[in-house]
Amino acid sequence: MIASSNRQRFMAGLGAAWEGMRLSTHSSELRRTYLHLVAVLFLAAIVLDITGIWAVLHFTTIAPDASWWMVSGLWVLRVLGIAGVILAAPLLALTVVNVLFPFLGERVFFAAMRTIAPARAEQLSALPGLSLASSAVIAVRRLVQYIGLSLGVFILSFIPVAGQILGPVLQGYVSARGLAWELLDPYLDKLQLGFGEQRAFVGQHRAELVGFGVPLALLMAIPLVGPLLFGLAQGAAARLVVEVIETQSPASV
Repeated sequence: MIASSNRQRFMAGLGAAWEGMRLSTHSSELRRTYLHLVAVLFLAAIVLDITGIWAVLHFTTIAPDASWWMVSGLWVLRVLGIAGVILAAPLLALTVVNVLFPFLGERVFFAAMRTIAPARAEQLSALPGLSLASSAVIAVRRLVQYIGLSLGVFILSFIPVAGQILGPVLQGYVSARGLAWELLDPYLDKLQLGFGEQRAFVGQHRAELVGFGVPLALLMAIPLVGPLLFGLAQGAAARLVVEVIETQSPASV
């Protein structure tokens, strides 16, 4: 029964991602508001991709006299490390932008919500939300948690066979969950939820958030093309809120 419920919630989140992005492409207001967000995120994601891949290659340098098993192991780590960087870069870029320019994501989120539920959009956007300092601290704590989990997954990848299979799967889960959490930042900010409350919220809605985040994490991990989809993904988060999250447990405001 629980498994069936989680599967339904996962599929609801998945549907919200696809339908939300389709909606975003048809919204003229959203197209106008998301260009600045995409430009900043695109630059941040490219810098993080280049830096991360360089770091992976630098720390897995293969010595000329290395044994065959050492060479094989290092190449496996390189592949897993680069895949992890590509998956992580979009979320890291979004976190950085949310800390430095929180108004960019908020504008896109509410532009999308106004096309779905205008009254709810006006109600939420009128709320004061968290202070800039509180919002930045929460974003940094989310980032630290994400990096810690990603490092744990990378260390797990050192385990022969099992770790090399589980590593990419777990990294995909961590990235999907983290990306969905980050995209909901404008909503959680307006509800004035602290870090602990946000973590509880994410735990309560884990299935739908992972379903929502999986396709977006994969799409936005595509080099060069992926960062251009950031604005559409931020807009899709509004659909997730209105048609999935708030239909299950309506917010108190």
